[in-house]
Amino acid sequence: MTHLTLPFTQISAADLPKVGGKGANLGELTQAGFKVPPGFCVTTDAFAQFMAAASADIYTQLEQLSSDNLEELRLVGNAVRAALVEVPLPLEVETTVTDAWSELGESHAYAVRSSATAEDLPHASFAGQQDTYLNVRGRDALLENVKACFISLFTDRAILYRAQNGFDHRQVALSVVVQQMVHPDVAGILFTADPVTGNRHIASIDASFGLGEALVSGLVSADLYQVDKRTKQIIKRQIATKQIAIRSLAVGGTEQVELAEGERTQAALTDPQTLELVKLGSQIEAHYGRPQDIEWALVDDVLYITQSRPITSLYPLPEPKPDDDALHAYFSMSHLQVMTDAMPPLAMSILRMFVPVGRPEGEMESQYIHTAGGRFYANVSPLLRHPLGRRILLRIFGSMDELAANALSELAQRPDFLTNGERFNPLSILPAARPHLFKAVRMLVGGQPEGIAEEATQFIEDHVVALKAKLNAAPDLRTKLEITTTDIQQLITPILTWLPYMGVGAIATGMLGKIVGQTGNADDLAAIGRGVTGNVVTDMNLAVGDLADAARLSDSLATHLSRTDIDAQTRLQTATEHAGGAAFTQAWQKFIDRYGARGPSEIDISRPRWSEDPTSLLQMVVNVMRHSEPGAHRVHYQQLMDEGEAATERLTAAARSSLLRWLRRPLIRRLIRVSRNLSPLREHHKFFVIQVFALFKSVLLEAGEQMVREERLKTVEDIWFLTMPEVLSALDNPALELHQLVPERRMEMEHYQQLTPPRVMTSDGEIPVVKLAGTDAPDGALIGSPVSAGVVEGIARVVLDPSTEALEPGEILVAPFTDPGWTPLFVNAGGLITEVGGLMTHGSVVAREYGIPAVVGVIEATKAIKTGDHLRVHGGAGYVEFVNGKDSPEEVASV
Repeated sequence: MTHLTLPFTQISAADLPKVGGKGANLGELTQAGFKVPPGFCVTTDAFAQFMAAASADIYTQLEQLSSDNLEELRLVGNAVRAALVEVPLPLEVETTVTDAWSELGESHAYAVRSSATAEDLPHASFAGQQDTYLNVRGRDALLENVKACFISLFTDRAILYRAQNGFDHRQVALSVVVQQMVHPDVAGILFTADPVTGNRHIASIDASFGLGEALVSGLVSADLYQVDKRTKQIIKRQIATKQIAIRSLAVGGTEQVELAEGERTQAALTDPQTLELVKLGSQIEAHYGRPQDIEWALVDDVLYITQSRPITSLYPLPEPKPDDDALHAYFSMSHLQVMTDAMPPLAMSILRMFVPVGRPEGEMESQYIHTAGGRFYANVSPLLRHPLGRRILLRIFGSMDELAANALSELAQRPDFLTNGERFNPLSILPAARPHLFKAVRMLVGGQPEGIAEEATQFIEDHVVALKAKLNAAPDLRTKLEITTTDIQQLITPILTWLPYMGVGAIATGMLGKIVGQTGNADDLAAIGRGVTGNVVTDMNLAVGDLADAARLSDSLATHLSRTDIDAQTRLQTATEHAGGAAFTQAWQKFIDRYGARGPSEIDISRPRWSEDPTSLLQMVVNVMRHSEPGAHRVHYQQLMDEGEAATERLTAAARSSLLRWLRRPLIRRLIRVSRNLSPLREHHKFFVIQVFALFKSVLLEAGEQMVREERLKTVEDIWFLTMPEVLSALDNPALELHQLVPERRMEMEHYQQLTPPRVMTSDGEIPVVKLAGTDAPDGALIGSPVSAGVVEGIARVVLDPSTEALEPGEILVAPFTDPGWTPLFVNAGGLITEVGGLMTHGSVVAREYGIPAVVGVIEATKAIKTGDHLRVHGGAGYVEFVNGKDSPEEVASV
């Protein structure tokens, strides 16, 4: 054969550029010794010859298409296909394909399948994007279908898929697989891991009579068989009613055949066949080293493999893997930090360094924190197996993320999970916890809570100043990295000076609710958390409002800062050219000096800080300026303070009418005092970490610049695709190769960004499926967790990036999550809906402080809700209704 065709026996995975994903897999399987019907591939060189005869204008038209304009895409697709139909197959291609077909056997029927170079890849399947033709007989039909496969690279669905996923049309080529047909009694698909739950130990089989096309096309309900690969036991056998089968015609082509009554409910596979198929699938999985989606056919009790590809929908398993056979439960710390975007390796590495336990001798990163799909997970199995640990864990997570708590609770009820594996020993942490417990108890019963938040703020400022001084005095880059890595690894020690007090504030709030009970007003209990002083995020929000007031110093300045035709940095640099600009610039710099380390998704050290990219911050300032009166933020804050003080008096007064009032009144006052003074500490630890991150980041970028000068990295940003140990090794070893590592990880990161991270998963890859309770919600309502009481109606505003979106007053903010970088949006928000979160996560706390009804943990809220939808948010009941027939915001009630 020539460069235009290759037999399966000469193809391996390395030949993907020549034969596409499908062809490469068939060649790889053939060479590995699996029973694959023989065949050959028409290579991408043949496709290139065909396209060379076509108009060069085809690709120009495709490159100008937008994935949002489906009508234009349809028209261009029709025109491209019509033009290609008129292009003949090159004579050399016809001759070579005919020769390969003759050599394989002219009397056979063939399957002719498209195989794109961007198909059946580890991170993109492109399943069903191009065409397949079955039972093709004769030379003319073969050549006709080869050409049809070439043209199918330009079906509407294929064009759209490439446009949506950023694949260059010119860079995707097509091969054609020509494979001898087998005429199966039964055919189907084998997943070597459960595609629904993700469990890697469960194989799942879909099977039906005749050709597998009936199953793939959705024409027939398939039998479902599931097998535990560890025990070799069939754990599920679901026999469908199969009305039809697709079978080959003697003259070529296929036909639908009605199955006889008795055959319709007959099992397609026997138990021995089922187990043999799973055994074969496990061998293929072992060959590829990852779970596979396998197409198979059974002919006279002989199994043939007609395709195998990676299961791209599976969420990656946490790394490092456990060193035992027990089932492990992992909780998403990314959800806890309400930042579920994928993070690059260096960001993950630094977060693992921050955890002070689980670092073996000589290791920089904690083994207790795991990474999966660019997110970080904690192995909570030991805690979950112990009754006390389980109770504490589920209570804490219940306030953070109810869906995660429900999933962990479901896992904890499994006997195999409880009886196998490491179990938490409360006595093991007692020596380290004892001084902090004593400290917390003393503060709860008699300490002075006033001023502690301010002391913590001052401590952070002093630490950051001292760290800056150390870095400025460092003689070289290597020393700077040692200083910053050591600081990160030891950061938990200073945080523990105030962290117990934060817990005391939460305990006091909880105790207050129980003691007041029915004697106090629920609204007053909620008001206790409003208008508190010392919260670093509240202080930042007030400072944003002050910036907005400074921006109003002149109409000229306000107009300039609101411009959209120039970038934020340019607007800020030229602000002094306008009246009031000097004062605004001074106020801006003061804000950046204090809060410039912050920004959206700031837990990811690679993300831009406000000091680096002020776009989102300036947008927030402009929004506040547009939609509020001067000083309104300070007035609102004072109102919240007054409400908190008034609520304190009412709750205390309510105790007069109760029994034991002589005890209850001072206790209530004490708990309110502790709650209002210590609850502001909840943001300090993150504020501290982010300040240190900013300094660390400057050193890492310096390392990136050095590696670019040495031509070891292409761009400074490439450094984010290394781990911290790799950065240090690279600096110490100039010969360490980095060029191939970065592109691979960058592509992997792009894939991870498309995945939805599970809140909870197991070491088997299983993702427990749980739902929130919502029995009182009406039909069609979206269910979430109630975190801030009240009911409000309004128009939805779906925001994915706070730097590009603004809220009109009264609009309902719908977001995947929020963190401190989003907080200024709350000034105009009438309500809040997020996909991630719980009672104590960022958006929930801020919503309660602002008196905004909020529901969080609403699965896929940003997809189910569109900007402009009229909603009713039930913040106390935990659900969201779509309101029909209204097109203007109308507040029903806001508490």
